[in-house]
Amino acid sequence: MLLRLGMVFCALGLGGASGQDYLHVNRVRFLDRMGFDRPVESFSVLLPKGWQADGGVRWGNVGGCRGEFIQSTMKASSPDGAMQFEILPVRSFNWTDDRMLLQTMMAGAQAGGCQINQPFSAEQFVDGFSRKDLRAKASNIRVDDARRPGMHAMDEQYNQVARQNGGGDSMHTVPAVGDVTFADGTEGILSVVVINTTMRKPNYVGGGTTTMTSTMAISFLMRFPAGRRPEGSRMMNMIMMSHRVNPVWKSNKERYMTQLGNIEHQGSMDRIRLMGEQAREYARAQSAASDQRMRDWESRQASGDRQHKSFVQAIREVETWRDGSGGVELSAGYSQAWSRGDGSYILSNKPGFDPSSVFQDQQWKPMQRER
Repeated sequence: MLLRLGMVFCALGLGGASGQDYLHVNRVRFLDRMGFDRPVESFSVLLPKGWQADGGVRWGNVGGCRGEFIQSTMKASSPDGAMQFEILPVRSFNWTDDRMLLQTMMAGAQAGGCQINQPFSAEQFVDGFSRKDLRAKASNIRVDDARRPGMHAMDEQYNQVARQNGGGDSMHTVPAVGDVTFADGTEGILSVVVINTTMRKPNYVGGGTTTMTSTMAISFLMRFPAGRRPEGSRMMNMIMMSHRVNPVWKSNKERYMTQLGNIEHQGSMDRIRLMGEQAREYARAQSAASDQRMRDWESRQASGDRQHKSFVQAIREVETWRDGSGGVELSAGYSQAWSRGDGSYILSNKPGFDPSSVFQDQQWKPMQRER
């Protein structure tokens, strides 16, 4: 269910001002101003009222790295700047065990294509990105168990199709999270998902070429003052779980990417032939695998498995409440919930609390917790 307007959480403990017993949270929408003839909403998140946010979608060069062609990013900060949340750009890297093809890939990287790097794990990316890009130190790096079952299901579907087609392709997706400490003493949490895809193309003499792509598909960064890690973690979980992609935008973007791939394939056959058999197989496989990998990732917002859903909600500290319009995930740990019917919600543990009386508004209706 897409939350349409905003939410009011009672006593959330997520950074509300002293003396307040609730936190007002609004759904903030980010636009794609480049890909269509008019600005289109691409994604949205819930942010506390008063936070400043900037972001949207950036389209790259069609001749550049295909895995990084469309970037959805955002930055948001609290009114005093103490807390900051960021969605980081997608990063994609290529590698091969064929020396001649590797030289071609390196030349492509210098011309603006995907960068060259040997395959790496999600935990390695957290460590390396923290040191090189954030200029910070990462610790307590671990696999994100709450998100792993969904990633495993995605891999199984991809690998099953690859086996049915008789190919040597395989995909392995792992989410990881790490605690970050910055040079100025502030702290943070970095959450990433890394997809490693291996493509094996045999040749006529019994050997073959292996090409590999490592994609940091999505990354969330939360930064906060030292000593406020529990508060920062809860805030990060709330924003992450509220992330929604506009299905209309996503459908049109995927249609464009499919058309682009078809046009490129048809129009570049003569050039590909000149590059030889190995380069031709690589180009076709790389383009198809990269596009399919991103579509698979973005199309799976949640697992349909009930046990997995319960596990994820417990880890993320959210649970599902229902009203007349359907279910919505709200912060866990509350015994009562009300809906106003316009996308606004109130949670409370206070016995006898009645939002209709407190806010002098008779449109608040009690909700039922999903068991």
